[in-house]
Amino acid sequence: MLTTWVLIVFLAYFAALIGIAVFRTRQMQEMSDYVLAGRKVGSITSALSSSSSSTSGWTMLVFPALAFMNGAVEFWTVLSIVLGFWLTWAIFAKRLRRYTIATENSLTFPEFFEKRFEDKRGVLRTLSAVIALFFIIFYISSGLIAGSKLLNTVFGLDGIVGVLVTLVAVASYTFIGGFLAVSRTDVFQATIMLAGFIILPITLLFLTSDPFQGLEGTAAGFWNPFTDASGKGVTVTFMLSTAGWGLGAFGSLRILQRFMAVESEGRIGPSRDIGTLWATLIFLFGLLLGLVALPALGEVGRLDEVTADPERLYLVAATVFFPPIIAGVLLSAVIAAVMSTADSQLLLASAMATDDLPLIRRYAYAKRYIYVLGAFARVWLGRFLLVVVGIIAALLSIFNPDSVFNLVSYAWGGMGAAFGPLLLLALYWRRFNYWGALTSMLTGTVVASIWGYFSGGPGGIMDIQPATPGFIITIPIAVVVTLLTAKPSEKTTEVFDDVATGWSAAHEI
Repeated sequence: MLTTWVLIVFLAYFAALIGIAVFRTRQMQEMSDYVLAGRKVGSITSALSSSSSSTSGWTMLVFPALAFMNGAVEFWTVLSIVLGFWLTWAIFAKRLRRYTIATENSLTFPEFFEKRFEDKRGVLRTLSAVIALFFIIFYISSGLIAGSKLLNTVFGLDGIVGVLVTLVAVASYTFIGGFLAVSRTDVFQATIMLAGFIILPITLLFLTSDPFQGLEGTAAGFWNPFTDASGKGVTVTFMLSTAGWGLGAFGSLRILQRFMAVESEGRIGPSRDIGTLWATLIFLFGLLLGLVALPALGEVGRLDEVTADPERLYLVAATVFFPPIIAGVLLSAVIAAVMSTADSQLLLASAMATDDLPLIRRYAYAKRYIYVLGAFARVWLGRFLLVVVGIIAALLSIFNPDSVFNLVSYAWGGMGAAFGPLLLLALYWRRFNYWGALTSMLTGTVVASIWGYFSGGPGGIMDIQPATPGFIITIPIAVVVTLLTAKPSEKTTEVFDDVATGWSAAHEI
């Protein structure tokens, strides 16, 4: 009975996504529509799309599991993520939108880097696209594995089949509708996700005889945000690692892409506030779920099942405590989380593969292909590459499976370290030049990869979320290299000054 009802809910949910995609594809005329929806996205859509695309299967499966294992100390992770999200809107949104318009309406970040630093050889454009695609594939893989876990828990599907089904589901409506379809479906999915995270923990509070079990007893450390579950105080290493989850947002290109697509600068303030409120609620309720699930599952004898694989906490709680049709709705929130991130990553990857990899870009702009396929030539190439990137991510998920936590931690921290310092300096430092940008990107990538590969070290220093050491090490090196090399050209500094003073806002797209 459970399987039947869940399947019905999933099919209805998927039909709604396809319907949105088909409807929105009518508004797509060229590549700028496919990649940025013509920069005409409103406040609510921008807010919820940026928020939901930043909350993947990690949010629904891993974060409650962290609270379940570590206790209320994970409140600091909530604070870091929410603060990081708010700061990206406050620091980047307005200036990034202006700058990408001022640099000949750049549609992708690699294109923006090339034009911002007058890179005539295209080194920055090519290298940034390769690095971004590398981390994006890991992120998509995490979503496919999260979807596979859901399908295995509910339908008993084999892991490989689950990965492939998840890929087909995500790629289909992204393939059809592009950025606007992804953004509109993100709004729908954000609503589903928040509803799931509100309903589940509140229900457990009422169904459990003692939801705050051990609050004043032997488990007091579990409920104390200043100690771990064993009662030991939080360490500097822990706080630095927690900060990485906030810093990662600075280089999360799928979030920053939403800033470029906002209809006008006047929409940025409301978008920031709505998006931050949504993120605050989703993570606070996720924290509550992890805390109250321990006594709730213990009372029904299902604790061992979750202890063996904490990332299944949400899935087990939804199927144990709710009737089939409600469980189906709650489980669709996991699919929403997976899809809202994976679709954004696939779209971002296909846009960069089409426009920023030299060999492919040469064919994308070849007149003979444009003549045959018309204005949709690059759109269709982007769709094809979307499928290619998805297949690569699926192969990684099948032949080198890892936990959702490890994949997201590396991809999120890697993107943050590679592009966060670079974008911060590019938008706010007039003196920042080509060599500083190249150094920043390479240093951040290397540092994040080292921290992602190794573990342990003195005081657990190598366990820190990669974005934190990425920022700490990259920024001073980039500054020194910039000061030791030639100043940017007068043309580059003029564009910077125009953006800083808001002049380019007069040239709305």
